[in-house]
Amino acid sequence: MNIPYYECNSSGNTFIILYPFNTSKILSPKFIQEICQSYSSEKVDGLILIRSKNKLFSIDYYNNDGSWETFCLNGTICSSQILLENNINIKKIITGSGECGIDFLKNNKIKIELNNPYAMKFNKNRLKWENSNLFFETYFIENFQCFYIHSGAKHIVIKSNDDILFNSKELLEKKLKKIRYNKLFLPDGVNVNIYKIINNNTIQVKTYEKGVESMMKSCSSGSLACAFHHYHNFKYKDIKIINDGGESEIIFKSNKSVFISRGNIKYKGELSI
Repeated sequence: MNIPYYECNSSGNTFIILYPFNTSKILSPKFIQEICQSYSSEKVDGLILIRSKNKLFSIDYYNNDGSWETFCLNGTICSSQILLENNINIKKIITGSGECGIDFLKNNKIKIELNNPYAMKFNKNRLKWENSNLFFETYFIENFQCFYIHSGAKHIVIKSNDDILFNSKELLEKKLKKIRYNKLFLPDGVNVNIYKIINNNTIQVKTYEKGVESMMKSCSSGSLACAFHHYHNFKYKDIKIINDGGESEIIFKSNKSVFISRGNIKYKGELSI
């Protein structure tokens, strides 16, 4: 069975996206790994399946190791761009973490509206997570002051006060990887982000992503978690994000977040499943 696939990039994240994917066939982690390794000359961060039923569109996101993840914000940008390429001007899309509003703006920009992130905390037996919309609880892990924030996916957020560490890719990756594999987060692990403040309305973010197991050119759900922490502390609603892979914008409303970025389709082909 042949299915069209697209290679699409947003802020340095590259995805293989299958559309339309309306078969009931389940793709094994091994097969997902093979697709990510074989269908692009660049490093592929994940595979996305776009399904449609009764004019509703939904996406499933898989890391390049074959593991399923609830949400990928850059992947949602790319999926929206592919639907627009197919003359489908959607207003919403369903992800593993809920519904997102979609709007296509001028200059090829795409606006994603989703629920605001929220702080997470351990319960008393420290085996499960509970959410808290009221405050950020601080955890000291691997000598870092960490905040646990859910922004569609689970993220640790660290505010950097060390420019030498922040700008040292190898050392930073080593430090963040230890948090990703800390026993507190077993068995699933956690994405780990560190950010520094450039000015009141600009932050720079770097992410170690589980499932990909490396530092990323960007992880926009991680950037959203960092921006939410900055917003919570200083109340600046419009925040520019700088990643190694590009720039984006986040605007906070009373109970919604708006993310604005671009998707770039690089190739279209077919693959057999």
